[in-house]
Amino acid sequence: MKIKRTLLILMSVVLVSPAIAEQADDPNTFQVETISMKFKPGKNLEDVLSLREKFADFANAGDIQFGSRILVPWAVSKAALPDDQDWDALWIGFSPNTGEYSKALGYYLDNGDSFNADFDAVRTNVGTTLMGGEAVFRSEARSGDGVGATLFRTCKLKSKQTMNNAKKAMVAMSEKLKAGGSKGATFFWNPGPGSPPSMEDSFLITRWFPSVEAWGESAMAYQNCDMTKVEAGVNRVMDCSAFRLYLNYPFYMRDR
Repeated sequence: MKIKRTLLILMSVVLVSPAIAEQADDPNTFQVETISMKFKPGKNLEDVLSLREKFADFANAGDIQFGSRILVPWAVSKAALPDDQDWDALWIGFSPNTGEYSKALGYYLDNGDSFNADFDAVRTNVGTTLMGGEAVFRSEARSGDGVGATLFRTCKLKSKQTMNNAKKAMVAMSEKLKAGGSKGATFFWNPGPGSPPSMEDSFLITRWFPSVEAWGESAMAYQNCDMTKVEAGVNRVMDCSAFRLYLNYPFYMRDR
């Protein structure tokens, strides 16, 4: 999770939207933290991933409900990002709700000194954002120990449209892609504390794939299926940027 003092909450109990706070026990909503990281000179992704075992020992000892992955930009234009910060990778942390996230954060703040120096030696935290996540369409395929792929796009509702309309449009598109062989899952991430001003009135649509090959299969499903109707449905509801593609690497997953 982030390193002490630079750690902010993507979504806090008092600052998060009431809708998310009231649905804390809803399995389709969850808390997200994102930390942009810059590698230290001479360090790279492998140095960060080498800390997985030590972090797992720490996290398992605290029995925290938390998981994390590392995202590395693959096809990303900096001009499309919400801010102009310079970073190399994203730490993405997940908890089932704000309460569990705050417990994990408290455990980290009380006990994280045991590995802070290891993290500080390989990366610098550039910025932290907290967001409220919502599952829009789940895939039967689950992320494993291999490299996955993740798509992000920034969207804004059109006049008189609602998030419920956006969800219906993306469910229709996701179902169409699944029928064509896609294994992707679709989520909305709503900005919270730490979000840049450019994200005001906007949200993220993110698609997660269990492997790079699964992303390719989904792209082919989009090309080979007649997406005219569902694409028009999305365009009626919201304006969106182009997708940004990241490779995602597992870092920590809580033992079930």
